[in-house]
Parts: sequence; structure tokens; C-alpha cells
Amino acid sequence: MKYNKVNDNKKYFNTLNDYFVRYLFTDKGSEVILLDFINSIMINAKMKTFRSVEILTPFNLKKNKNLKETIVDVKCITQNGTVVIIEIQLQGNSRFPERILYYWAVNYSKLLKDGERYDELTPVISINLLNFNLDKKTKNIHSCYMLYEINNKKLLTDHLQIHIIELKKFNNKNLLSKDLNCWLNFFTSKNVEASMSEIVREKPLMEEVHKKYNNFIKSKLMMMEYEKKEAYLYGNQIMLAEERRLGKEEGIKVGKEEGIKEGIEKEKYSLARNMKKDKVDFNTISKYTGLSIEEIENL
Repeated sequence: MKYNKVNDNKKYFNTLNDYFVRYLFTDKGSEVILLDFINSIMINAKMKTFRSVEILTPFNLKKNKNLKETIVDVKCITQNGTVVIIEIQLQGNSRFPERILYYWAVNYSKLLKDGERYDELTPVISINLLNFNLDKKTKNIHSCYMLYEINNKKLLTDHLQIHIIELKKFNNKNLLSKDLNCWLNFFTSKNVEASMSEIVREKPLMEEVHKKYNNFIKSKLMMMEYEKKEAYLYGNQIMLAEERRLGKEEGIKVGKEEGIKEGIEKEKYSLARNMKKDKVDFNTISKYTGLSIEEIENL
């Protein structure tokens, strides 16, 4: 298939824009694309794949217009009742795992209605695409967390399954399964048009993803919402950068002040020792150094 360049004046398209991701995975007819993405995660983690999914958060242009924040970006249920939630996060810190666990817990708790037995519960899989490094100590791009006993590694339950994908660590060197590698290549692409031919060659289903992308960028309404979200994200980045700069400057200022105080304290003790050596009266030493008689005696 020949890929015609669309929207040439647009140099960069953020495929991680959550408005676009919601459209890509939850628009009408997106079930095949969403299922393939989820299964690419499962395959890479050597987990069982799924046969079908039902979208629980369908994309609606009017309802999604001006949408700011939702608890998850994508939510669906598989043929065996497993709930899958997907979240795209562009910024975060070391406390982000607690947020992931909270979102998982909220969705897990909703599975059981009053009066129902615990055997009515089904697994909830949390998939998190992070555009920042959560764990800088490892090179793991895809991490999967479950509940294991720490000594014998026995699995307590498969109802909790958390997948974290750190996109900043992805370098397209085939460290992952073929399917997931193609998906992450798409999500980290700096130029979708330039990279789609190769991605589709590796994974033909991505042709459907490219069609969805073309439909999106041709829609003035959806692109308006996309731009609003990008402006919102950019504003957040500016504010965070400014907060960090001010925090750093304040830290330097406080550090200098603390250093000066520490230097003065050292000077006082040094002066007191010298005066003590010269047999100066303790009351006189205390008067000129501010140290107590007890402190001078202990020098």
C-alpha cells in the first residue's frame, strides 16, 4: 500500500495524546486494534492472550469534547470476563505506582455488587504507557507485576496484573516481542508518515492503525480537541519546569545560608578552644562566643 503524505504542514504528531489514544482504541470498530495491542502486551509477558474484547468506554466526539481527566483512558472486558484498563501518562514521579494500584483497586472493587460472592470477581489487568522513566535503576522497558510469596514465588492470585511500559527506554532494537515492538515503534515515532510503511511491513494489522490516524488528522473537530490537549500538556510542562527551577534556586539559597551558619558555628568553637588554651576565663569566652559554660567545659 502506498502512503500518501497527509497534513504536510504538521511536522510532529503526538501519538500519545490521550484524546487520540481514546479515539484509536475505543472508536466504533476499534475492537480488533485494541485486542491486538492488549495481546501484544500479553505475548511479551508470556501470558495467555484473549479472543475478543468489548469496549466499556466507547469514544464519542461530543461526549469526549473538552474532556479533561478520566480515571482511565481505555477500559474493556474480554470474553472470559477479565477487565483491562489502559492509561497513558506523560508525566509522573516515584509515587506513580501508588496511583496505578489505586486505579486498579477502584476498578476491581466495582466488579462485586452487594450480596455477590467473591467467586464472582474476575482479574483486572492494568496497562500503563509511561513517557517517563519510573525506575532508572533498570533497563526494563516492559515490567509485569503480580502477587507472589517472597520466598517460594508462589502466585497468590492472578486477579492483580500490572504492566508498566517505560517508553523513554525504548530504542527499537528488538528487545521485545515483534508485535509489541511494532506498537511501541508507533507510539514513540517522531514522524508517523515516515515510519508507517516499515511498521506495516512488519505487522500488517498496523495498516488499520494508519487508517485511523489518517481519519483523525483529517477531522477538524478532533484535531481541535487534540490541539487543546497538547496546549494543556505543554502548559503543565512549563509550570513543572518553572517549579523545579524555583525549587532548585531556593535549595541553592537555603544551602548557602546553611553553609554560612555552619561556618559561623565552626568559627565560634575554634575561637573558644583557642581562648580556653590561653586560660581565658570561661565567662569571658561565653560572652564573646555565645557558647554555654557547659559547652566550653566539654571542648
